[in-house]
Amino acid sequence: MDNLEEEQKKNFNILQRILLVVIIPILFAIVVVLLLFIYSGVDVMNKGKDLIDDIPFLTSEKTSTETNTSEQTKKDAESIKKLEAKIAEQEETIANLQTEIDNKDKINKNITVEREKLQKELDALKSEQTQTQTAFDDIVKTYETMSAKNAAVIISEMGQSEGLKILASVKPAKLASILEKMEPAVASKYTELLSSNSLNGQGSTSSSTGDDADNE
Repeated sequence: MDNLEEEQKKNFNILQRILLVVIIPILFAIVVVLLLFIYSGVDVMNKGKDLIDDIPFLTSEKTSTETNTSEQTKKDAESIKKLEAKIAEQEETIANLQTEIDNKDKINKNITVEREKLQKELDALKSEQTQTQTAFDDIVKTYETMSAKNAAVIISEMGQSEGLKILASVKPAKLASILEKMEPAVASKYTELLSSNSLNGQGSTSSSTGDDADNE
């Protein structure tokens, strides 16, 4: 037990001597050197950094880290460029599709406008045709109420197509009366034309009203 205590005391004394003789003087010297550097205007931080950079294994580690960082930065930049190119391509595709849709909408709008215009024209023609047919029916009624002699004179003096249209529209009894009052040549001409129309499926159209009597 006494030997152990003596050994411990001996080891402690050696540590004390090392601390007092070696470590404390070295630390004191370092502090003095640092103070001298500071008072002389030397940048202690940069000097320390330079010393650390001069240490071989730390320098290689720093170089390796910088290389890895540079490679990663380059890869990130390439990835960003690819993404930007893809986004630009998609935006161009979207713009083209939107233009195509706008063009189709414009075409459809023009078609709708043209259809409405044609429908209005068709309605106008139908209305005009109805009015024309009504006016013609009134004319036919006038000739049916007119005396056969007067009707024959008027029809003989008008154009052939108009006269034929009226004669084809009056009632058969009235037609016969009018033809009897016409000049033979004129009556023969209209009879032939009426017969030809009848054979072509364009038989005479009778008026819905009118007198059948021969008024002279």
